[in-house]
Amino acid sequence: MEALSYEFMQRSIIATTLVCAVAPLVGAFVVQRRQALIGDGVGHVAFAGVGLAFVTGTNPFVGALLLTLLAAYALFRMERRGRLGGDLALAMIFYGGIALGYLFTQRAGGGLNSVVGFLFGSPNNLTWGQVWAIAALCLGVLVVIVALYGPLVSIAFDEPAARVSGVPTDGLQLILTVVVALIVVGGMYALGILLVAGMMVIPVAASSQLSRSYRGTMLGGSLVGVGCALTGAIGAFYADVPTGSAIVLLAVGCYLAAAVLRAARQRYAVGSSRRAATV
Repeated sequence: MEALSYEFMQRSIIATTLVCAVAPLVGAFVVQRRQALIGDGVGHVAFAGVGLAFVTGTNPFVGALLLTLLAAYALFRMERRGRLGGDLALAMIFYGGIALGYLFTQRAGGGLNSVVGFLFGSPNNLTWGQVWAIAALCLGVLVVIVALYGPLVSIAFDEPAARVSGVPTDGLQLILTVVVALIVVGGMYALGILLVAGMMVIPVAASSQLSRSYRGTMLGGSLVGVGCALTGAIGAFYADVPTGSAIVLLAVGCYLAAAVLRAARQRYAVGSSRRAATV
């Protein structure tokens, strides 16, 4: 295949596939906790980190990572220790991050063109160093999910009961927010700050239409993410369209197809039951 013969495409495919494989594993927990927009909120803080890096002349990857980790802790404190509800705390992070990012970008003398690659992704411009950094973040997130799978499931389904059972719910909530931040930073170059959160949520929504278990939803979401990353990255090369947009739109298509298939399956099951009852 011609696309795979180019080194920039090899880097693009590796980076996008890693992010899209791990993001739904994290997304399964935030969706179950009804925090689907947390990735967007943290992503806007990553934008502020990029703007800060422009002002200080440092690496945007480092700036985004530092500010998103700080935002993760701030969000945890606002929800748990402060008087702000989850949605209000997220809104504060969301709007504060995007305002700060734009302020920093303008202060550094940049414009929209200087940050568009961070907002919507530029996987074809990745270096191998950036690919390995993304791989390290994704591996770290995967290790956390595997090591803490049971406790994370408990707070995702019934946090009050988990707290009564002695599960350290506060610490787990902080860890979950941190791994969301890591995925956002890892996907910043590959999919873009504004799109990476979609791959935490949409593949999970697609998988849940057909899966019969929570673990099946997680693994199915990861498979959907991988399939969309591979197909989207290669398809974008031949169609000459943005890679991140192609991947996310494919994920939306997967959700729609899964929803139609589920409806058809349910209709068939109802029809079969009625036919059996009349026999």
